[in-house]
Formats: sequence, structure tokens, C-alpha cells
Amino acid sequence: MTTSIDLNRFAQIKATGHLPSPRGVALAIMRTLDDEKSSIAELARVIKGDPAFVGRLIKAANGALFRQRAIVSVQEALMVLGIPAVRALALGFSLLSNYRKGVCQGFDYMRFWSSSIIMALTMQRLAIRLHTVAADEFFSIGLLARIGELALATVYPAKYGQLLVADKPDADLLTREQQTFSMTHADLGTAMLADWGIPSVFTNAVRYFECPQEAPFAADGREMQVMQCLTIARCVADICLGEPREQCGLTEKAVRLAAHLGCARENFIGDCNEVARQWPEWSKLLQLGDVKCPSFEALSGIGGGAAESRGAVSESGDKAVPGTPDMESMSSVRAVLVTSDAVTRKKLLKALGETDIETSEYPCLNGLMEHIFDVQPQMLVLDVEDDVAHTISLLRILRTSRFGRGMFVLLLLPSGDKECIAAADAGADDFFVKTSEDRILLARLGMARRVVMLQHELEHEREELRHFAAELAISNRSLQEAALTDALTGLPNRRYALERMQQEWAASHRSSGSLACMVIDLDNFKQINDINGHDVGDMALRLISETLRRVLRSQDVICRTGGDEFLVICPETSQDEVIACGERLRKKIECLAIPNEDEVIRLSISVGVAVRDKSLSNISDLIKKADRAALMAKRQGRNQVVSEFGVKKPSGDMPEK
Repeated sequence: MTTSIDLNRFAQIKATGHLPSPRGVALAIMRTLDDEKSSIAELARVIKGDPAFVGRLIKAANGALFRQRAIVSVQEALMVLGIPAVRALALGFSLLSNYRKGVCQGFDYMRFWSSSIIMALTMQRLAIRLHTVAADEFFSIGLLARIGELALATVYPAKYGQLLVADKPDADLLTREQQTFSMTHADLGTAMLADWGIPSVFTNAVRYFECPQEAPFAADGREMQVMQCLTIARCVADICLGEPREQCGLTEKAVRLAAHLGCARENFIGDCNEVARQWPEWSKLLQLGDVKCPSFEALSGIGGGAAESRGAVSESGDKAVPGTPDMESMSSVRAVLVTSDAVTRKKLLKALGETDIETSEYPCLNGLMEHIFDVQPQMLVLDVEDDVAHTISLLRILRTSRFGRGMFVLLLLPSGDKECIAAADAGADDFFVKTSEDRILLARLGMARRVVMLQHELEHEREELRHFAAELAISNRSLQEAALTDALTGLPNRRYALERMQQEWAASHRSSGSLACMVIDLDNFKQINDINGHDVGDMALRLISETLRRVLRSQDVICRTGGDEFLVICPETSQDEVIACGERLRKKIECLAIPNEDEVIRLSISVGVAVRDKSLSNISDLIKKADRAALMAKRQGRNQVVSEFGVKKPSGDMPEK
């Protein structure tokens, strides 16, 4: 149950100063965002004061979309994520850093933050799948959705600790909170998010995602969709952190919930596996400890060779994964023989030995499942004479798991009556009636061995294909990076310049900020090449590139767009500022010289600058404007900075980095 928290009550709680709140750089980030006069460059400068947050911000930006190139700088991350997401991420990561531990005895802080990270990753994947909400916004709200629990543990540590350790189901938690505090963690968390400026479409979803039956949302509304995604994300977190015996049921629940959003079973399970892949990376980054990742393919019954949840591996890979084939050649088949009859055991061990099947014995059905997961056999030879009903139940459980579904099961039947045949129908691959001739048993075992070997070969080929696909993805990533980089100078090339220019154009439009650019031409480049050779020309270009990197501001983006032409993108830069920046650069280049035999080659540049205004409709117009100014600089004698208003001689330089 949820009720709206009284605003006066929330104000009183907030006034105590005990509520979880952002500190340090996160607080500075929020204050910068609240200042209407602040720029993206100023925000980037503040963010760089916390290297840990820089890494988390860039990682979140790289996970927000399927993009062709990696985000590597704070400025790029800000362009991709947008201001609302940056605010929420600063909040979430600051709270994680400052409230990793606490005094509430019944509250598991590390589990809380692990669950929050899994929810964030799941929300991000759902946003990408649904194509209706920004992935970065979903990541942020997933991270903060349960902040009310942390708040109650922080403000009322003793009472909340007693409430949590009470011998009552978690489903009753909201009711017990209401009875104890006259509010729930959902109420308090919603009020905190609203106080931090999180949009109401998200705060309303946070209030109801743990009791969706009470939500007053329209069936096709955005709040309903966000709430449903949060419910799914919480379910995925419970799967990842839950007990193995609970995981299959929770997985089916999550699949059903995802189906209501139009997510196909296979697609959703693939997204969950991606969450399981990213979770250890985030856990290591945030120092949340080693984690064990379940295989959602195994839990859901979808094939794919992923790890079985009971044999899940930690990040260090200490434990072998059931269901994953040995990549070396398998010369023999491992089998487990289960029978309590000494005569039958002796007969079967002899037959199994003749077919080159490595056999271990287990005496009864009790504890057999755990033994199977420890031994990881490819074949199970099971005598059903002792307990037919128990055998049927065990086979059905075995066939629900990824590993058990691929195991060859041979049943030993005391006779061919209907009850025994029913056991075979419960999930056996083959059966053998004990009264049959021994040569029939040998034939059945030989056939079973061939089937297992063929399955192994098929899985081996699948593994090779997956490995090849992973290598291909890495190669494609490298090729993409190479396609966006100038080989001679190491600077981004024209293709990247246009892509980045479009991003900066959109950002300046959103923030109503300024955007400038410079077109830089190396003077007399053709003459340098013709007289001194291309090696000297290449040396000049590399020298110019190094100077550009060293002299220009950290927020400026430098690209080589042609033979002797460079483009510099200058976000949040006015007309006078870009001219001063260009003039400072011109002076540095003017001092450069290349020794060549008996002469010294002096270098200079012509710089054309342009600033976005209402007369420009797109990036092409802005670049053309700067290009015309650069051409004018050449015609007027070179080695100068020109805007559309002519040669500019600023009174002072821009401050350097």
C-alpha cells in the first residue's frame, strides 16, 4: 500500500539533515546545472574534479545506445546523455559512494546497491528495446528507484533494522513500514526524487512499481510503461541476487511481464544476459565485490550454451560452468550410474566399460541432482525399480534446466508394463528392460555414446561460431575507429568532424548556447611539398597537429578534414572568444620552423572563424561561413585570422588550458 507523504512531514525529515543527499563534486554538479548561466564547458570542468565519476559517466554513456564508436571524453558523454540524466547519475553515484555502509543492522547495503545497479542496467536495456524513452534516463531512474529504503535505513536505523529482521515476508514490507512510520519507502523515495528535480513521470512510477495493482495510470500512458519497466527490472535484480531454487520461477514471471510490453521472449532473455554480462563490470567499478551471474537462457529454457545458474561463475572464473563443452577433443563420455541392485550394478559397469564410457556411481535418488551438477556427466543411467514416482519427478526437474535438458538419460526398467513406460515418457531418451539380452544393452549404450559425441561436436562448433563472432565484433570496432581517424596525424577525420559537429549543433540548440568553429589552412603547403618533398610536408602537418592539441582548449574538438585543412569545433564560444583563440594559435604556429638541409622552413596558417547565428540553418552553412573567411585570409596575405567582418586583431588572448 502507498500513500502520498505529507509535505510538512517530508520537510521536517529533510530539516534533520539525516536524509541521504549528494556531497562533494555531485553537489557542485547539481549547483552548476541549476545555474542558468553555466555552460557545458563549465559543467565538464566541474565533473573532471571527480575522476571516479568521470569513469562512471563515460561508461553509462557508452551503454546508452548501440553506437559505432566509443565515447571517450566528458564532453561527448554530456552530449549523449543530456542534462537530466547527468543530474540523476551524479545523485545516484554520489549516494553510492557516501552510503556504501551504515549503522542499520538489518539493512544489507551492498545487496541494495547491487540490486540498484542491476535495475539500472535492466532499465537501460528495456529503453533500447522499446525505442520510446531515452536509455540514459531509464538507467538513472533504475539506479534511484529504491532510494526510499536507504533513506529509512539512514533516518531510522534502529527501528528499520528491527522491522527488516522481523520474521515476515518481504511482500508485507510496505504495510509494516506504513504501520511503523506512517509512510512507506516508496512515499519517501518519491518525495526525495521530486525534491531533486526528477520529472513526475518517473517519480509517479517509482511510487507504484512495487504495488502496480494500485497504480492510477492510463493503460497506454508513459507512466504505466515506466512503472512496468521498473517492476521488470526489480524482478531481474531479484533473479540475479536470489537463491537458485527461486530463479526459474522469477524468470518466468519477468518474461511474462516483458511480454506485456511487447518484448519477445528470446529478445528479453538476450537483454537479461547482457545485463548479467555488464553487472560484474559495474560491480568491480563500484567496488561492490565479486558477483555470480546466472544464465537467463538456462533459467528460461532457451538454448544457447550459456552457463547453468547452479554452476554460475564468478568474475574470476573459479568454478567450471555446467553445460559448457570442453573445447578440447572429448575422447570419452562421462556417465553416472544410479542403482541399488548389486547384480544390476555389476552387469552395467561391465557393459559401460566395453563402450568406453567413464562411469561414476551414486547409490540412490536422494541428493542426485546436486551430485549431477557437481560431476557434470553427459549421460545418466538410472534404475527406476526402487521408486518410479520419484524417478518421474526427478526427470521432469532435470529437463527444466539447460544442462539437464541436454543430458542423455537411459532408464533401466524392471519390465515393460505401463507404469514403467510412463517413467520413460517423463523425459528419458531411451530405456532398457532388464530381462532383455545383454547385447541389446550394449547396442543401446553404443547408440547413446554416439548421440552424446555428436551433441558435443555440435556445441563445439557453436562455441567456435560465438568466438568468431566476438573476434569479428572487436575487428569491426577497430575498423570503425580507424575509419574515423586520420592516419598521418592521429586526429579525427572529416567523417568524425561532421558527426561531432551535428552533436554540438543539437546541444547548442537545446541549451541556446553559442557554437563556433575554425577552418585552418596551412599556408603554402603545395609549395612545401613540391620543393622539399612529401616527407617534409607530412612533417609540417604532424607539427601543426601537435601544436593544435597543445594550444587549443580542452573543450575544443580538432579534426583534419583535408590535405592541409583542419576544422576546430568550439562549443560555448562567442565571436570574440573564437577569434582570440585563433589568434593565439596563429602566433604559436608562426614561431614554428622545420630545419631542411641548408634552410629553415617557416610555417604559418590562415584561420577563418564563424559563429552560429539565426541566419544559419545547419552545420554546412556554419562550416561554409568559416571556409569563406579562411579563403579571405589567404587572399589578404595569409598568416591571419579572419571572420565575416574582416581581419580581427583582439586586444588579449584567451586564457590557455
